[in-house]
Amino acid sequence: MRKPEVQDALRYLPLVVIGCVLVKGWDAITSFLGMILTAIIPLVLGFAIAYVVSIPVSFLERRLFPNATSAVARAARRPLALLVVIVVVLVSAVFLSMTLLPALVDTVRMVQQNGQAFVMSVVDHELFAPVRESVRTFVEGDFIQGLVNLDIESISQYLFGGAVGNLGNQVFGVVSRLMTGFFSILFSFILLTDTSDIFNTLMLLFADFFGQRRAERLARSLGIVDASFHNFIVRQFVEALTLGTTATMVLTVARFPYALGTGLLMGLAALVPVMGYPIGLFSTTFMVVIVSPVLALVYIIVVAVVQVLESMLLLPHIGDPRTTIPPVLVTVGVTIGGGIAGFAGMLVAIPLAASIFQLMSIDARMLRAQRDQGEAPQE
Repeated sequence: MRKPEVQDALRYLPLVVIGCVLVKGWDAITSFLGMILTAIIPLVLGFAIAYVVSIPVSFLERRLFPNATSAVARAARRPLALLVVIVVVLVSAVFLSMTLLPALVDTVRMVQQNGQAFVMSVVDHELFAPVRESVRTFVEGDFIQGLVNLDIESISQYLFGGAVGNLGNQVFGVVSRLMTGFFSILFSFILLTDTSDIFNTLMLLFADFFGQRRAERLARSLGIVDASFHNFIVRQFVEALTLGTTATMVLTVARFPYALGTGLLMGLAALVPVMGYPIGLFSTTFMVVIVSPVLALVYIIVVAVVQVLESMLLLPHIGDPRTTIPPVLVTVGVTIGGGIAGFAGMLVAIPLAASIFQLMSIDARMLRAQRDQGEAPQE
């Protein structure tokens, strides 16, 4: 074998060695990666908690003592804002456990008790005579079994997708352990109270190692990702709050006995991107129609009108419009993200797709500008 051929073969030797190691030690590698993932879950969850909490904290911080000039007032802004958010979260948790969850449980029991009778009364209508027996068989079998097994956990699986899957079960199983939850909250609190400006310090180190130009590009990319996630969280929260409150108010005015639980279910469903609103509207309408078909029709019209007005008038003014992406990409992102990691994948997919879309658009504009500058002298 000639010397150039030997040199070419040696170039591929590291790849061959890596491939053999992966094949022979795949079980050990996956076990090691699983151990690493388990170890960093408190850090990941802590960062996620801190990121979400930092949104209302920053909002309040900008509005506390806006004209203050003293150093004490400026230093007290963030601690006071953080304290207010923590109190609101604790009060909301108590209200949720003592009022909203019992109302949701009562609503589920109502569906269990009256759902079969309602469906059977509909099936007995002459309009459904050709399919009456098959529908009756389904209602008396799978449908009733589904109602019997209906509980809060199954509702969560239905709203957030059965694709919550193994990843979600593993994550929530680990979080349920006391130490994991403790370290997650502790790490998030450290991040929220940190005043050392660690981000700028890391960016300076990155610039020292990789150059100022790459550091500026990384900072710009992280800023776009941050804006995409920030806007997505705020928009989903506003939509869930708007639709949940609307459903509760409409049903309360109509003296519907399960208004609070139904409104809570509508709000929880609206947290799911893209498909949450239609699923929540269908589920809650079924609960309303069991009691009053006329009220169900009014309920559908009001909630649909509010959702349209919200999408046209409110949501476009929330956040940076540059972080929005075409509906086709939203659907693709939700489908892929939900298939990979269930509900968590759905939540991450849309802002991640928006970030990638925005970064690619910036790069495309820069390349187009460079190409135009290069072609200009030749004209």
